[in-house]
Amino acid sequence: MKTSQLNSSAEIARGETANSVSCYMRTKGISEELATKSVMNLIDETWKKMNKEKLGDSLFAKHFVETAINLARQSHCTYHNGDAHTSPDELTRKRVLSVITEPILPLER
Repeated sequence: MKTSQLNSSAEIARGETANSVSCYMRTKGISEELATKSVMNLIDETWKKMNKEKLGDSLFAKHFVETAINLARQSHCTYHNGDAHTSPDELTRKRVLSVITEPILPLER
């Protein structure tokens, strides 16, 4: 969803119309600006719910909640300044290379 809120116009220009903003526009019959604000609000509310699950007594296993939050964090990192998947920039390239080439060291206790 994060990609859609930032790149909806660019995606539409490329003929890629299946994104959260355009779907929300069609479903609700609203403008792109209002759909973008609504999608951003949905993202914010979802983060709040996920954080509440992490901090409170969740019905879900702790590891499941942590995995879900980490997946959302990874997606946010990838897409927060645009679509790093279909239009990668230098920062994205460096991040991917560091994951592949740099060792992951254990934490010292």
